[in-house]
Amino acid sequence: MKKTLLYLITLVTLTMFSACNEDFENWADPQSNKQEAAKSLAFQIAVNGTATYDLNAIAADSVDIVKETSLSNDSTTTVSYEVLIDKADTYENKLVYPLTFKGDAFKMAKADLQTAIEKLYGKRPEARQLSVCINAYVITTAGQASVVQSNDLTITATPKAPVIESAYYLIGAMNNWVADDATKLIKLNHSDKDVYEDPYFTVVVKVPADCYWKIIPQSRVDALIAGSATNVWGDGVLGTAADGDTSMEGTLTSTDPQAGKIAKEAGYVKFTLNMMESTYTIDYIGDMALQLYVPGAHQGWNPATAPIVYCQNYDMKYDGYVNFTAADQEYKFTAQPDWGPIEYGDGGEGTLVTTGGGNMKVPAAGFYRVTADLSATPMTYTATKTEWKIIGDATVGGWDAATPMTLNAATGEWTLSTTLIGGKLLKFRANDNWDINLGGDANNLTYGGDNIAIAADGTYAITLKLGDPTAYKCTIVKQ
Repeated sequence: MKKTLLYLITLVTLTMFSACNEDFENWADPQSNKQEAAKSLAFQIAVNGTATYDLNAIAADSVDIVKETSLSNDSTTTVSYEVLIDKADTYENKLVYPLTFKGDAFKMAKADLQTAIEKLYGKRPEARQLSVCINAYVITTAGQASVVQSNDLTITATPKAPVIESAYYLIGAMNNWVADDATKLIKLNHSDKDVYEDPYFTVVVKVPADCYWKIIPQSRVDALIAGSATNVWGDGVLGTAADGDTSMEGTLTSTDPQAGKIAKEAGYVKFTLNMMESTYTIDYIGDMALQLYVPGAHQGWNPATAPIVYCQNYDMKYDGYVNFTAADQEYKFTAQPDWGPIEYGDGGEGTLVTTGGGNMKVPAAGFYRVTADLSATPMTYTATKTEWKIIGDATVGGWDAATPMTLNAATGEWTLSTTLIGGKLLKFRANDNWDINLGGDANNLTYGGDNIAIAADGTYAITLKLGDPTAYKCTIVKQ
């Protein structure tokens, strides 16, 4: 791919032609020297080779980004260069980087090209199309300055990045090395971001003493589910280089992967994988309660009969709902259905302490979302009063006006009978904003989960069940 456009300029104090519509500021001070006899600079560029660059395969620190085919000047001038890069040749979001010229090619730092692709497209290692052109800045020995732009070219470049799969799973002594049943694997959690923008995968899991482990990628699970493999072993499995490596952090390998070992007593650990760097970190937590009790004035200060908040993701973050029956009611958290040995009190400014803490207190009666984060430093808690409604284009109010539900405080259920529109969507939302909303699987609703589809027009009895924090649920039954 080569354009035959030719740009010819006459060197004067400052002359500019713009092939890629760049706006220049005065980049050289005006000169008072007598104007020289005119010289000319012809500037044309062409693609270098195939105009395709895979930065994963380029070992050098620079890339021969394009080649020059008809640049001419003489020893009375000096020339410097920069490259303009964008998704399209309008250059509305152009990025500018320095170039050097050697032989017949313009060299760009590989790190600069990597940065340009990441800024324009992100880090995913896919071939990306880029528009490029080059500015040449010319200064004569008399101090006269000129700038000219080349023709536009299109190149394709792939940023350097490892292959990161959509999900990863733990296998080992914590699940008895079961490799032929995908449901027995322990899936690591991930955000809803692209895995190349957020390459971290985490999970908190209870392990036996001296637990051995490996990592299974999603591709092996897919093969098992599809029936093309009888178990999850095969290419892509990750482990440590040495069998029984007891390091709590290190590098993962897929070349003859061995089993790592957690040389600790039985207890909870937190695995963190950084798949951009192919590294792992294991944090030993030890013993951990999956639920905390919330005794207080709302139920007679009896931990044994108190509502609970639950650690759904084994991350030491607890969530649940408590109905406080009057203003200024006080409460605490306990790690057991009794007052010892561990209780959590108010440490001030939303923090929790295990010794010397006072009681927490709600300002008004109501149905509160109560949380505790024991993984934070310092530990924290929140209590947010909630009023639940449904909202969505399946509801009578659409996405603009939510429909209120009615609370049964004894069961923690919110109910509503209303008309819904088939083929449309709804969600559950608290307090008329999106800070707290539930969606997704009706038998395991999640915060920020997907919209819920309604199959047909009709009148529906809707129940949102928040009384059991181990799994928030809903029923939507056509009458």
